[in-house]
Amino acid sequence: MQSSDFSSGAIPTSDLVSLFSACRDEVLESWRKRVVVEVKSAAALGNPVLVDTLPILYDNIARALASGDTRSIATSATNLAQVHGRERAIMTEYGPQDLIRELQIFREVLFAVAKTRGLYLRKQDADVIGNSIEYATRESIVGYNAAGKEETESFIANLSHDMRNPLHVASASAQFIQMATPDPQTSALAKRVVEKIREADAMLQTLLDAAVLKGRMRLKLHLGQFEMLQLAKEVGADASLNGQPVQVAGEELIGHWCEVSMKRVLENLIANAQKYGDTSKAITVAVQRVDSRMLLSVHNEGTPISPSDMPRLFNKFQRMEDVVIKGWGLGLPFVQNVVESHGGSVIVESAEGRGTTFTVSVPIDARPYVTH
Repeated sequence: MQSSDFSSGAIPTSDLVSLFSACRDEVLESWRKRVVVEVKSAAALGNPVLVDTLPILYDNIARALASGDTRSIATSATNLAQVHGRERAIMTEYGPQDLIRELQIFREVLFAVAKTRGLYLRKQDADVIGNSIEYATRESIVGYNAAGKEETESFIANLSHDMRNPLHVASASAQFIQMATPDPQTSALAKRVVEKIREADAMLQTLLDAAVLKGRMRLKLHLGQFEMLQLAKEVGADASLNGQPVQVAGEELIGHWCEVSMKRVLENLIANAQKYGDTSKAITVAVQRVDSRMLLSVHNEGTPISPSDMPRLFNKFQRMEDVVIKGWGLGLPFVQNVVESHGGSVIVESAEGRGTTFTVSVPIDARPYVTH
């Protein structure tokens, strides 16, 4: 459906945003029904993984509409769409064409529901929606491809590690032959075998080191049932002892997660907020349920993360001199690894005047998505 279909009967922006937001559940339900029919790989997915970040994308589109700026894009100043692509690559059997198709369906359903509800949009409003989903599609493919590259690197790391074990056995055997044989020629050959095995081992170690630095291996978690808001309050109280208040709000939410790992996630995100945010203003932590997922957000005011640094926040051992934000070493990669191991995602939004928000989105019951 083209944006020109919505060029008449426009309503004030404030009313439009309110009515648009009220359509969210209907749009998502209609989208679910179509996607499981039209995208073969979606049919087998549980609801938390299928829905993924779509509710947040919808809310961001509503915010873009509220701005009244025709150039506004719902995914600007956030890695939301790239995270969606990563999760599709990691958690599903999607191919790139499936990822593109589901977002096309999202656009089609959104406009269809708006028309059915009598929510006639100005051309500039329809352009904001269409452009936002188009950009989200492109960025999702970037995230999808990045996750595929990391998976390949993890495979290389595992293979290199496994190959070193038989090499060590062969080396020990050759050294035993070298010491035990009375024949000088046999001893010389055994010595040569040891040297060549050592060379091969050194090459594998180089390959392993490179892959470990770049690869992402899912963690083994110990799941249990606990209440997340209480955990957030405990971590927030401890973090407030340094003088900067941490305000925790939201709803009580019991789920199946790894408590030790999720506590470390909170500690890392709050510590980063304290280190890089405005220390004169409180850090806010929020817990909420959206559909069958839990959203855990940590927000700080202050200078935003630059767009050029955003894609590199989660790179392991990032120490390049041209990175403005220094010190983001293992903390954020650990956070992302924990969350993805729960079947979830970490979304970052950072912009001038809005501060920085890290949002953890995980299924309320992570048991079906955890590797044992």
